[in-house]
Amino acid sequence: MARDNRLNIYFIHSDKIDYNNLIYLPVLRSNILSKHELVFTASNNNRDKYYKDLMDKADLFIVELTNPTMGFNMELKYAIMSKKPILALAQKTVGYDAKYQKLLPNVIGYGNEEEFRYFVETFVKNYEGKLGAGVVDPTIVLGELK
Repeated sequence: MARDNRLNIYFIHSDKIDYNNLIYLPVLRSNILSKHELVFTASNNNRDKYYKDLMDKADLFIVELTNPTMGFNMELKYAIMSKKPILALAQKTVGYDAKYQKLLPNVIGYGNEEEFRYFVETFVKNYEGKLGAGVVDPTIVLGELK
């Protein structure tokens, strides 16, 4: 969960797309997003980690719907079941499979790197300071056992 207003942002995408240029580089070029913990599943740091362990720590999910694969579908299903905020994006020129419209009713189309980054930044700004930051343990200690 978020610590000190840093959000853990997990990116879901197909491995059939050029995710380095479409997702990773636009996000890494953002001063706003670089303040947060960015989880790129295809990075060397995360490649060998179990996706559910990474997703359990996430505060937000960013989903890029272009050219989905079976692994993508498993991650998306897990993200939806988590009930955490999800931003769904798709390339305007390519579009996405209509079946995803039922799962993610508010898919946003983007045309270039600047639009992609803008939508992600706006989504993240909306949750800064609201998710997990400064969360206090709700347990009330009434006494101590000796």
